[in-house]
Amino acid sequence: MIDDVETFRPDSLIEKLELSEAEACGGGPIVSVMMAARSLGAGHAHILHYCNSGDVTGDKARVVGYLSAALAGVH
Repeated sequence: MIDDVETFRPDSLIEKLELSEAEACGGGPIVSVMMAARSLGAGHAHILHYCNSGDVTGDKARVVGYLSAALAGVH
């Protein structure tokens, strides 16, 4: 999921979500924002930060991840 956001591939991300090859709470809205941004001229993304709940608890067996990214125009 992170790779598809970082490489700005919303089509790949929605396919992986539909096939259960990726998981994301709000996966549909993530793809929608990426597609809307693309229609407004965005062409790349920059991952600002990624962490998961295990970073706080120390238990990495089952985690919830958190991702922030900036979407911007083609440079």
